Amino acid sequence: MKLLKQAVIILMLLNLTGCWSKVELDELTFVYGLYIDVGKEPGTVEVSISSPLPNRLMSGTQTGSGTGDGKAYTLVSKTARTLQDAAIMIQKDLSRRIELSHIKIVVLGNEYARQGIGEVLEWFERKPEFPLGTYIMAAPGKAKDIFKLTPVFEQLPDQVLMNIANENIMFNTSVMDCILAEVSNMGYAMNYLSFGKKDETSEQGKTEYWAGVQGVMLFHDAKMKGILDVKQSRALAWGAGHLAGKLKLPEYTITWNEEGKGTASAIFQRNSASSSVKMTSEGPVFHIKVKGNASITFFKDSEGRSASNLSPLIKRRLQEQVVKEISDSLRIVQDAQVDVLQLGMLVEWNYPKAWNKLRERWTDYYAKHAEIKVTADFTIEDFGSER
Repeated sequence: MKLLKQAVIILMLLNLTGCWSKVELDELTFVYGLYIDVGKEPGTVEVSISSPLPNRLMSGTQTGSGTGDGKAYTLVSKTARTLQDAAIMIQKDLSRRIELSHIKIVVLGNEYARQGIGEVLEWFERKPEFPLGTYIMAAPGKAKDIFKLTPVFEQLPDQVLMNIANENIMFNTSVMDCILAEVSNMGYAMNYLSFGKKDETSEQGKTEYWAGVQGVMLFHDAKMKGILDVKQSRALAWGAGHLAGKLKLPEYTITWNEEGKGTASAIFQRNSASSSVKMTSEGPVFHIKVKGNASITFFKDSEGRSASNLSPLIKRRLQEQVVKEISDSLRIVQDAQVDVLQLGMLVEWNYPKAWNKLRERWTDYYAKHAEIKVTADFTIEDFGSER
């Protein structure tokens, strides 16, 4: 009994030793954004990290302005031969240890994306502390220029970019999505940002910058294969379904009558897509089915008919337009040899024997022979206020 009491006392004392590996929060630099560009010298890469400044992040201060003496965030950049060397150079200049566990966004410069992103994806894989769910995007110019954007509604520029992905304005591609697609030899797409000066200026008379999404950038085998504009990207994102996320309130306008005097606009409150494959004697045939629930936000008919009476016509025209836009986008993606919808994996899952014959030549087969049929099934939920 005495021995048992001594053992219990020893165990209790061991719990009082504390955590030997603890690191205080004020010893860390929390990286929220990572911006990667081609360096000025050939064969080099420029890595930039963005981080909030805790001493300036105070409650009650103006959004993005810190205490008024300066911004509540900063950007540190270094150029080296490799990503890791650049990261080490950044660490040497900091008084706190870099912490990547809170990173929110990765932005790739246009030139860097065009030369291939295999190195950065491999770097992410080799860093156990890096969260693979981090969103990744491409910039129209240098990635670090995006950091100049004015966070009007947020505290940090990185939060603005993260919300763009969260809101499903187009694609919400993560680093994990890119890595899984590369491992499976499939294609993928990421948001292609727009960036520029605003016509308005701040109260201090300084120029403000604004970032948005102007399309998507296509990748296969870690190489940039093409860029789609907003209209093409929206259609591709709808067809990609879970690979892109549900689009945020897509809106379409259709017309009827030869003179075009009948017009209606519909906004989709809910939308989804599903894909399937059927094996035929000529090869696999892919079926993409999109669904949506729409509300009519604008209606005008030259003959004075009501929107509810023209419901079948509106529904048919909406389905025709969406199907056409998705089909056109998929043809562009096929020509670029980028299987963004990852249809090859459907063949592998459903027809493994057929996939064994197509695996080695799938990229070429997808581009030249894959037959993709798109259908739509929409429901009009309401027509607004009608007399």
